[in-house]
Amino acid sequence: MISFHLLHFVYPIRDRQGHQISGPPWIWANGHMIDKFLDGRVKSKEWRVHGAVYRIWSCGIPEMVITTPEDVRAFHSDSDQHEKSPSSNGGWFFHQLLGDCMGLINGSRWKSVRGEFQHAFTHRAVMNMSSSISQYACDYVNDICSKSSDPMTVHAASALAEFPFFCTAEAVYGPLSGGEKDELWALGQRNLALMRYVLAGGIYRFAICRLFCTSAAKELDAFRRDWSAFNERIYQTRRTSSSTVLIVSIWRLVKDGTMKECEGLQTISEMLFANLDVSSHALTWFVTLLAENTEVQQRLQEEIKSSKVRGAISEEFCNSKHGLLRLCWLESLRLRPFTSFAIPESSPSPKILGGYQIPANTSIVVDTHSVNIENSLWGADTHHFRPDRFAGIKPAELRYNFFAFGFGTRKCLGQHFAESMLKTFVAHLLDKYTVSMSSSSKPSNAGDYDLTRDSWVPTSNVHLILSKL
Repeated sequence: MISFHLLHFVYPIRDRQGHQISGPPWIWANGHMIDKFLDGRVKSKEWRVHGAVYRIWSCGIPEMVITTPEDVRAFHSDSDQHEKSPSSNGGWFFHQLLGDCMGLINGSRWKSVRGEFQHAFTHRAVMNMSSSISQYACDYVNDICSKSSDPMTVHAASALAEFPFFCTAEAVYGPLSGGEKDELWALGQRNLALMRYVLAGGIYRFAICRLFCTSAAKELDAFRRDWSAFNERIYQTRRTSSSTVLIVSIWRLVKDGTMKECEGLQTISEMLFANLDVSSHALTWFVTLLAENTEVQQRLQEEIKSSKVRGAISEEFCNSKHGLLRLCWLESLRLRPFTSFAIPESSPSPKILGGYQIPANTSIVVDTHSVNIENSLWGADTHHFRPDRFAGIKPAELRYNFFAFGFGTRKCLGQHFAESMLKTFVAHLLDKYTVSMSSSSKPSNAGDYDLTRDSWVPTSNVHLILSKL
């Protein structure tokens, strides 16, 4: 790639002494958009040499990266007025897939769309779903048990990914038939395949790609047509027999024009397809870190065993805000945030961040590794998996020191559901199995695992050994 320093001078931001903000030089043609997603852990460490606040580029759009809890707090002091950057600064092709989803729209439009979805994912709603989540987790683990001899070696991401995907799907659509599951999974794979154009950047950042990249445009159009048709069919089958499921209320709004079809479709796409890698990432690392830390795993298994009611894992245990299970969940999120760099957003007011005078409406990105790991709050052993550290930290201290579901007023809608779903799965898994690392998957001396970099959230390329208890 060719590097250029010219853009360093196009967008000058200075501190009180007149020193200009620095950052890695712009790279043809996408800036740092690809590195930010696919190689974020490495780049976070590499780019921090430019200071506590530095500048990167998404194509020609400058993004200011903040790395300290103090600057996270300062930036989010007016978070209720923030706006997400248009299509996450990802360009035209990204906009066609997700630019109109709830997580990326702003203002009254965001409030309207969120208002129609949020009732299904409140803490109370998730607690009402906890028995079905537990049953689905139990069935999934039992299905793993029936597929192979003991012990068995599994590719973690491949073996676990379908659980959070279909568990979430049934929260949206209600119980799915085998055929509906097959069709939905296939649509998800097509959606993920389209992300390769987003990650390629270049011409795909611009609408002109329709004229020059006709195969990609046809692939996009076919997916959007089939995705709309799938939701229409599901709606028609649920609207009388299962009228309370989320798809019925959402698609009714689409059909009467209260909600734009792109908003409804892309928000469901965000929940299912964009989050397929997110949820797979979170679950895989949750299990992998326990596999690597056998003493913690044994303690957790004892906790699971002692909490069982009439021989069964209780929903109250899985959803408790106390105990080792939740501490392990938080520690796995701390060490392995799903993204190295948060979605860019802006404040309507100028900010002083790291001593630099940042103009209003500038895209700001949080370096989640710096906040979650390179942070004095976590102590000298910050790179190690030690769940008990959270037992000594007050919840208020986590507000700007811990990235899990975002900061400010626009935290992820699915945070309660994700926590319940993944903690419940791990409880059922460890009730049946001891999990250990395959010798081929153990981290290098530098503590790094092999990753698969074929989607916007690099997933672990780790094999685990499951041994029945």
